[in-house]
Amino acid sequence: MEVRAKNDTQAIRQLPKLKSLLKKYREVKTMQSGLLQLSELASTVTDMDSFYPALNAVIENLFITDAFHIALLNQSRKLTLTYCNSTENSRLVEQIDSQNWHQTLTGIVFENAEAMHCSSAERMALAKAGKIVLYGSACVDWLGVPLKRGHQVIGVIALQSYDSKLYFDDRDCQLLEFIGEHIVTAIDRVTSRELLEQNIRQRTQKLTETNHRLQLEIAERQKVVKVHKALLAISELTAMSEDINLFYRTIHGQIETLLPAKNLYIALLSEKGDMVHFTYYHDEKIAHPQPRRFATGLTELAVKTGKPLLISQGKIHTLGDDGEFEQQAFNLKYPLEKLPKAWLGAPLIDRGKIIGVLAIQHYHDSEAYQLSDLKIIRFVGQHIATAILRKTAQDNIQRSKSELEKIVSQRTEELQASNLNLRMQIEERKKAEEQLYYEAHHDALTKLPNRAMFSDRLAFAQRHLKRHPNNRFAVLFIDLDRFKIINDTLGHLAGDNFLIEIANRLSECVRDNDILARLGGDEFVILLDSLQSQDDVEEVASRIINAVSKPFELDGHCLYSNASIGIALCSQHYKDSNEILRDADAAMYQAKSLGRGRYVFFDESMREQLIASMTLEQELRIAIKEEQFELHYQQISDLMLTNTIGFEALLRWKHPTKGILTPSEFLYMAEETGMILDIETWVISQVCSQLKSWLDDEDEHQNAFIGVNLSGRHLTQANQLNKLIGLIKDHTVEPERLILEFNESAFSKNNELALKGLRKLKELGVKLALDDYGAGQSSFNFLHNYPFEFIKLDRSFIRTLNGNDKNLSLVKALHELGGKFGYRLVAEGIESEEVLQKLMTVGCDFGQGYHISRPEKIVNKSNVQQLKPQARA
Repeated sequence: MEVRAKNDTQAIRQLPKLKSLLKKYREVKTMQSGLLQLSELASTVTDMDSFYPALNAVIENLFITDAFHIALLNQSRKLTLTYCNSTENSRLVEQIDSQNWHQTLTGIVFENAEAMHCSSAERMALAKAGKIVLYGSACVDWLGVPLKRGHQVIGVIALQSYDSKLYFDDRDCQLLEFIGEHIVTAIDRVTSRELLEQNIRQRTQKLTETNHRLQLEIAERQKVVKVHKALLAISELTAMSEDINLFYRTIHGQIETLLPAKNLYIALLSEKGDMVHFTYYHDEKIAHPQPRRFATGLTELAVKTGKPLLISQGKIHTLGDDGEFEQQAFNLKYPLEKLPKAWLGAPLIDRGKIIGVLAIQHYHDSEAYQLSDLKIIRFVGQHIATAILRKTAQDNIQRSKSELEKIVSQRTEELQASNLNLRMQIEERKKAEEQLYYEAHHDALTKLPNRAMFSDRLAFAQRHLKRHPNNRFAVLFIDLDRFKIINDTLGHLAGDNFLIEIANRLSECVRDNDILARLGGDEFVILLDSLQSQDDVEEVASRIINAVSKPFELDGHCLYSNASIGIALCSQHYKDSNEILRDADAAMYQAKSLGRGRYVFFDESMREQLIASMTLEQELRIAIKEEQFELHYQQISDLMLTNTIGFEALLRWKHPTKGILTPSEFLYMAEETGMILDIETWVISQVCSQLKSWLDDEDEHQNAFIGVNLSGRHLTQANQLNKLIGLIKDHTVEPERLILEFNESAFSKNNELALKGLRKLKELGVKLALDDYGAGQSSFNFLHNYPFEFIKLDRSFIRTLNGNDKNLSLVKALHELGGKFGYRLVAEGIESEEVLQKLMTVGCDFGQGYHISRPEKIVNKSNVQQLKPQARA
């Protein structure tokens, strides 16, 4: 008994614990059931309107509460009430301005992103402190947790208790947070499913609409194809039909495939236009009418209107030449019992004159014809008019045929008599044509084929290459040296004899199947056909060079010449003969630039060079027009006194894509094309403007000069020299501050003319300088025979003084000669203190270079440098 009593006592003691465990088990089971319901909602519900009411049952199962609500962010990122299970509270909450949500308990939970438990007293305290705004009925207890997607808060779920016996605890808070995570997942799934179904409905509707439009378009296309087919058949009938009556019947049948045309007739006007003849008439009511006078019927209305017209429902619709439709009331006095419900007609027109009418009519349906049918009836009317005119012409031809036969028989006898005479004339004309053809395809001087004949043969070789890819040929472009000198010194007769001799020598160097031609001047071309290898081409080119290099005896003179040859090998990428000649010509210029008396094969790099040169020339012309240039000034210093005596203006091109370009990159093109004169005219005007701006300065620039390097064209072209002198006179009052620099190439040709130009410039007052002295084969003749005041030693010569004193004695000698001949020595390209000291030691007067000063865009005190004091030693 004691043992049993002891066991009962222990059981009684364990009973509260077991009841607690049972309660927890029931709570866990309730929560699992609620989560299972929530998961089933997310899987089955397809729209949010159904989801939230179903969620109400889950919340009530998990929490014993009177009310709850959910607020979420909308698309404008504003917190809005999404669901409230209490209708009264929902209306009160909706009255709150969306801007004032942050002054509610829900807004505080959203802003802090933390759960919040608030009793009635705490709620009143927050309201009195002004932190929240009271709304709805007063609740006993309030619990809210944030709804999060990852780390982002997207809304709030809040529970309200209006029962004084029901309060929320920490377990409810944890459970609500846990439930909140699943609610966010469920909301996202339902929202995604709702959007998916909405997209499916929209896509289905669009596909339905698209299918409807396609069906309409297919029907319209089928109608258009049917119309085109009928119109094509009508066009073919016009060209093929011989019997006009059969043509009318066939046309009637084709029109019936397009329009309700059971009743159709064709009426023609007489020559004077006062009678109407019905050449074809098919009608269900009226028999074929007899010809009648021009009156006031529907046919006459179509003639007077002169346009296709449709009469229906008391209105007349016409089609203009521009395709526009016009409408007016039907006012014609016509018997109503004879007036059809719909009448469609078009005038038959021949060269602007109306010759008849095509008409179809319907007695039962006023809507039998549409406005679009006016275009069809006009098209058919045009072909009927054509067929009528063709038939009329055939009848006229047949009638005149017999008359022509009589005339032909008479004329035949006359022609036979003159036939003999014509044959003789034809023979003479044939000989003349052969002579003209020969002269048109051969050079008159050398009797060789000319450019036209050579181009024909070259084009034939290209076509032959396409059919026979293994066939090989090459084009040799030959240019002769010294021809211009021979022509200018010995006369044109000697030049002609020289070209004839050249033609003979070249003819001996080619085979019988090759084509030798003269293009003009001293340019010859050869088409070498049926080549075995490139060695064959080189062998012919070598023979030509050797043959041309032999001396020529002309008028007692022994002359020599050379040939520069450009070679273009056959290739299927060439489109025409001009491209082959172009490439051979480019290779010839490459041979001349390499030293003449040689041959060069064309490669793609030559074309790229030509394209680059053409591009540069075009861009340079634009640069001149838009003045895309600027001047940089480099300081020139007195090497003994260490002060600035002037500047050299250096040209720079502000290229829109390549940036700043130096003269070495573009002046060669300017010199070659003659654009150098326009550029240097701009440079002179800019330099003169700079000199004028210094007149008002009180600093050392008042006496500074500016040097400008110019092309020798200014000296050898009298017209250009006069322009240069006029430009200087118009733009400066102190020409003595302007130094014009010329290099030795300006005097290599026409040195007497260049010397006269220098003296004219000297009389103007400007100073003259010889630029780049020492760069080439410099002559002492320039030092005493030319009026130069400055001799500028080239930077390449100055560069030899680095670590080498060999040329110092020459600089010293030039300086001493300057004292006798009246010039001053200027050294360019001084780039080190060592070179500066050496030049000062031998007495060089002036200098410029990066060691003294770099070129600057604007000259002012701040960028004028003084030489270092120790440089005077």
